[in-house]
Amino acid sequence: MNCTPSARLEEKFDQSSTSTFAEEGTLAHEFGDVNLRFKNGEINKKTLNAELRKLRKDQNYTSEMEGEVEKYTDIVMEAFAVAKARTPDAKLLIEERVDFSHLVEKGFGTGDVCIVGDGFLDVIDLKYGKGIKVDADNNPQLMLYGAGALRNFEILYDIHTVNLVIAQPRLNHLSEWQISTEELIDWGQKEVKPKAVKAYQGKGVQKAGDHCKWCKAKAMCATLAAKSVKLAQHDFKDPHLLTEAQLLDVYKQQPMLVDWVSAVAKYILEKAKEGKNWQGLKLVEGRSNRKWIDEEKVKTTLSNNNFKAEEFTTTKIQGITAVEKLVGKSEFYDLLGDLVVKPQGKPTLVPMSDKRPSLGTEQAKEDFK
Repeated sequence: MNCTPSARLEEKFDQSSTSTFAEEGTLAHEFGDVNLRFKNGEINKKTLNAELRKLRKDQNYTSEMEGEVEKYTDIVMEAFAVAKARTPDAKLLIEERVDFSHLVEKGFGTGDVCIVGDGFLDVIDLKYGKGIKVDADNNPQLMLYGAGALRNFEILYDIHTVNLVIAQPRLNHLSEWQISTEELIDWGQKEVKPKAVKAYQGKGVQKAGDHCKWCKAKAMCATLAAKSVKLAQHDFKDPHLLTEAQLLDVYKQQPMLVDWVSAVAKYILEKAKEGKNWQGLKLVEGRSNRKWIDEEKVKTTLSNNNFKAEEFTTTKIQGITAVEKLVGKSEFYDLLGDLVVKPQGKPTLVPMSDKRPSLGTEQAKEDFK
């Protein structure tokens, strides 16, 4: 949407590469899907337990994950209850394929959850990551999914409003935004379709900005490099020689700059591992830490040599989310409420649009000195 040539530029780079964060997100979605299918009556308890056992064997599984995903499934089921109260035959659809090829050539996606009934269509998206807070307000991806879902259901239901929802349980963030079907259709025809044609043809003007974070071509993008290098020139000056406006400009752009440098470093490393020689650089073995091959054998060997278990083992209580799930939300604070504390977070600068209240200067000095 923001940089139409990037669609074709990205095709020159590896599309199969993934990250631990992406794999973790995929697993969280699978937990969400199977739990929602059970709550929606699509599978029985036996099947649910079998699926959960299988998912828990994944290397990216953590005890925290199920508790966080449960927050998301609760949000979905609450939304479905509201829809059924309004329309008794409302439908909850999980992992619904949405086709928006009428706007974007070969365009389609998978909506995490679609809830449809007379008058309203809910499109709910789970974001398991906790790095960046994502809002539903004018979110292009979710709007495209909404446009595709609308095409799926508009014949069966009289829909006048599309409700877009993003749930980020690990950030305790829930964002909702409504748009009328007329406005959504108009946006698709006037905003998306012309840009999609340019993107498919690889035409248009390259533009650097926050959207570059997700681009596979960012490490080699000349436009992003030019903008980042121009910004980085500030870093070679004494900050006291810059105006406050210049300092603020550098600060606001730092996420893009850091992300670009990281992308370049990752690209150069990957190419080096493939055999490319970079002038002035060489590929070496990085530092690593020792680890046990077989912890059970280590315990047995130490025990057989007269070492006591308490001398070489430790026990650690599970995380709060896992214990809360074990005990149950209703009883958790009765039993353990006095033993839980939420430390005050360190001061951090955020855009004025952030919903958290502002810290006074004196308060910040007093609380965090």
